[in-house]
Amino acid sequence: MCGLFGFSDPKHTLTQKQIRRLTGSLATASEQRGTDASGIAYVQGQTLRIYKRPLPAHAMTWLVPVHTTVVMGHTRMTTQGNSAFNPNNHPFPGICGDTRFALAHNGVLHNDDVLKQRCHLPKTNIQTDSYVAVQLLEQDGRLDAETIGNTAARLEGSFSLTILNQFNHLYLVKGNSPLCIYRFENGLICYASTADILKEALARCSFLPRSKEIVSLSEGDILCIRPDGRLQMSRFDTSNLHKHLRWWDCGDYDCWMPQSRRHFRKDTTTSLDALLETACNMGFLEDDVFLLLEEGFDESDIEELLNMPGAFYDAIAETIYARMDE
Repeated sequence: MCGLFGFSDPKHTLTQKQIRRLTGSLATASEQRGTDASGIAYVQGQTLRIYKRPLPAHAMTWLVPVHTTVVMGHTRMTTQGNSAFNPNNHPFPGICGDTRFALAHNGVLHNDDVLKQRCHLPKTNIQTDSYVAVQLLEQDGRLDAETIGNTAARLEGSFSLTILNQFNHLYLVKGNSPLCIYRFENGLICYASTADILKEALARCSFLPRSKEIVSLSEGDILCIRPDGRLQMSRFDTSNLHKHLRWWDCGDYDCWMPQSRRHFRKDTTTSLDALLETACNMGFLEDDVFLLLEEGFDESDIEELLNMPGAFYDAIAETIYARMDE
């Protein structure tokens, strides 16, 4: 589970002090989704800048330059790759032809190793699953809604992505990880991973207009916020979003658990709803949770495993392999 946050101010409605206040408020509120590292990307002139450190957001100094109109940020909870090695942290830099960009990701990708081999991606010292999205875009050699959609369509697991290029085009790519967007009457657009984070952050910024609307995104939507504030919507193929554990090459395990899944959903409790929501927000699949419940794990066991991704996936793998031997 990580946090995405940021804003676009195409009409230059914010002062430099307000830009820094809004950036800091969004970053600090997003700490609830990760404190291992934090970072932002922004454009100065036509130069893309990335500032990130293995520190929680509240410990960072967000010195965003005057005239900045777009900030794209990330707070990290480590699942792969030591956060002390700063290249593992978000946003990641990339380049497509003559266009430089930065990418941030919330979720867990399951087929990154498969994509590295299948697409012959170059070796890198960056150890996160997220970075494969940067490499796929670089391999396409062009950065636009079409190539971003092609990349998103190849990813399996859980994700939402944000991408900023050096010309201040901001792309918000909605997979099956949460993303909430507000648009104010003065053209300012703010986003964060959840509505609660966004509300908490904006409550600290009394200078913002009161009137706003929600910009709704569904799974598969790509929203491009242009430098002039115009919104352009496109879509990507979501058929890979809900594939199950393909990186173990065990096939689709739906056939092993439809009866139990129906049983648990029929008797759904408030605590189970909360557990499922937590699991999805952290990048796990509902079917993983149901599989462990059927195997005899109780909700408190699973909640503990969610905080240890390696142990969680080990438990899933052991369960699947045991069933294959039955």
